[in-house]
Amino acid sequence: MKRVPDMSSINIKQNRGRVLVETIAAMLLLVLLGVGCFSLAASAVGAYQRLHDSKVNAAELRIACSFITTKIRQYDMTGYLEVKPDPVSGKNALVIHEPIDGTIYDTWIFHYDGTLYEAITLENEDPETEISQPVARIDYFDISYDEKDRGICFSIGIDGYGTYDSFAKLRSN
Repeated sequence: MKRVPDMSSINIKQNRGRVLVETIAAMLLLVLLGVGCFSLAASAVGAYQRLHDSKVNAAELRIACSFITTKIRQYDMTGYLEVKPDPVSGKNALVIHEPIDGTIYDTWIFHYDGTLYEAITLENEDPETEISQPVARIDYFDISYDEKDRGICFSIGIDGYGTYDSFAKLRSN
């Protein structure tokens, strides 16, 4: 008896090439989908980081601005406030002269190396960063006394974010 070839084995042999192509196409689609998901996740992380950094910078500027304004308002009395160059950076600083138990202390608010500092010293002593307390991380600080308008102007900023400009009118002479 003659053996009749089995048709199912012939179909399997013919489908092997087609199955291989379909498998490669499916794997290629999965890889493309994975790359797309990864790039979407990376983009979301980058957007979140930029948003977070923006909020941190805004908070630092608000803290610095509020701190300086509060100190000016708190010590708005004749002879207590002075704007003069600080010996640490050579830029203008706010100096508050405060008598406590017969001794005059100076509170220096100055900017040095990307940080706004507050230093409390005895009268006529120079501030140092080692004994100063950091208030906020800022990149720019400028302060001056406006004789015409009788107030203190100051500007604070963070590179790449912006600046806050403020004016505190003094009630004292």
